[in-house]
Amino acid sequence: MDACPICDGVQTAFYARQNEFDFVVCRDCGFVFLFPMPSPEALADVYDDEAFGIGRYPKATSRKRRALFRALGLWPYFVRKDSIDVGCGGGFVAEAMRRLGARASGLDISPGSIAYAKDAFPRVRFFEETFETFLARGETFDFIHSSEVIEHIGDVKSYMKFLSGIARPGARIFLTTPDIAHPAVPEDVTQWDMFSPPRHVQLFTQATLTRLFDAHGFDIVKRYYKKNAPTLQVLARKRGESTA
Repeated sequence: MDACPICDGVQTAFYARQNEFDFVVCRDCGFVFLFPMPSPEALADVYDDEAFGIGRYPKATSRKRRALFRALGLWPYFVRKDSIDVGCGGGFVAEAMRRLGARASGLDISPGSIAYAKDAFPRVRFFEETFETFLARGETFDFIHSSEVIEHIGDVKSYMKFLSGIARPGARIFLTTPDIAHPAVPEDVTQWDMFSPPRHVQLFTQATLTRLFDAHGFDIVKRYYKKNAPTLQVLARKRGESTA
């Protein structure tokens, strides 16, 4: 048994089975994750971006509108600052941040999504790269947006090291992910649409997400709660003094 990615505990219990995949829960910290974890190659095969490309992106108009509303709620953290959307998809949030005054970038591994984003939003820098490749660029940012990404990542420690590596001291990060402890989650968790392996390979609570951020040098400074939506939305700050 591999150690828990959150607390390094080695004692787990069976949690639930879905789509022939087994989730376990750490007895020490309560983190729920897939075991065994599929390989990175197997996880990459899950995503089909044939619907994306130049001039093609599902629900583009509504995505633009939602991205602008999201950016309006976060603008104090990115105006006139270096900002990036990690897992940017079609680039809607990155473009919204640019429109509101950020020096905006976007990162995604989907060729179709980045092709769309570069064509639709040419004033934003977009990168079709892995986390490892982008990290080697040595670029750092004052604000990082990453929505509905972390639950897809097989190696969550490497993901957090990546975020820490691109965050300047004092940088803010806004992150969202499904909340498995939310009251709106069905009692039979297999009936929850977010409980969908292998697309989602791990599911967080406030406690486990806070513990993960703390272990990688971030303090959660604000939480956003939605009564009817089982989602975690947090604003965190990287420890250290900002040079801005």
